[in-house]
Amino acid sequence: MGKDRTLFMTGFPGFIGRRLIEKILEAEPSTSVVCLVEKRFEFKAREEVRRLSTNGGSRGPTVTVVVGDITLPDLGLDADVMAGLSERVTDVFHLAAVYDLAVPEPLARRVNVWGTRHVIDFCRSLRGLERFVYYSTCYVSGTRTGTVYEDELDMGQSFKNHYESTKHDAEYLVRQAAREMPTIILRPSIVVGDQDTGEIPKFDGPYFAMVLVDKLARLRVPLPYLGELAAESNLVPVNYAVDATVALWRADGAPGGTFALADPHPMISREIYAEIVRGVGALGPLGRIPPVLITAPLRLARVRRLLGLPREILEYFNHPAHYDCSRAVEALEPQGIVCPDVRSYLPRLIEYYMSNRERPELRWQAR
Repeated sequence: MGKDRTLFMTGFPGFIGRRLIEKILEAEPSTSVVCLVEKRFEFKAREEVRRLSTNGGSRGPTVTVVVGDITLPDLGLDADVMAGLSERVTDVFHLAAVYDLAVPEPLARRVNVWGTRHVIDFCRSLRGLERFVYYSTCYVSGTRTGTVYEDELDMGQSFKNHYESTKHDAEYLVRQAAREMPTIILRPSIVVGDQDTGEIPKFDGPYFAMVLVDKLARLRVPLPYLGELAAESNLVPVNYAVDATVALWRADGAPGGTFALADPHPMISREIYAEIVRGVGALGPLGRIPPVLITAPLRLARVRRLLGLPREILEYFNHPAHYDCSRAVEALEPQGIVCPDVRSYLPRLIEYYMSNRERPELRWQAR
């Protein structure tokens, strides 16, 4: 990108964050990275930094950790640290957020909205900011149906949960700030595991369907479809999300744009569900039952804990929205970055789930 840069990132050592740093250092080896990490994640973050430094060979320790908190003014950093960062940082990547569909509203607002406000304030303090890359989500569209375009935000929609509503409000703040700073807004759809290995740190999102099918398969009867399942399920592997992020960060014309990191040709939920049923080794699918027969019992905390599922599980499989990603495709395809067909990697996602389904740290914890 023409010169040495210092990148400041939130959301490390999360699944996307740690892969993103690896890709950034591969593309721009002279970049220094400073990761803002909550105290509770400090040990894990420093372990990741040691791994990155070892893998970097002669490149040396280009990644450092500062302990802070996006929910606090000045990100919980003291004045001396803030002053040093304001002189050095050229790029900010804000990935930290609460992604749980069942998150309570106060927590979601504190992290997703107020945390983003504090990161924006941090960006304003920087003397040489060249890129502010913000991770939003396609699901700021809430309950909208039909085609959702990349430049749309406020369209009178309501929201299915507090995750969606607070990410919408956070993106609104970023869009306002984009008038005064070079900003790239990225909207991933549902990010799933590695397209080659299937690796994922938590069985949530579409993995809830695997969990449910796995539980029901023990009945040894053909499993029905859970509703029409006629809507699209827009999945992207983490590899694509990371490659696209780095490419757009490096692109000259990207600041000022909003890009949906989504599959332009997603599978229908019904097809994904059928593949999961077969991949898990269950019988069916055959017939159809109303989704309410699943969602109604999930209103009970005891049932959610027993099944390891949130009650929002079926909404994303039955919600008829299409996420246009034309701007992202136009920017990425000339660089050879194309979202792979779900059919090419879905078997590996299922295989990874089946091989790791007993690991408690990968399971969603019901509230």
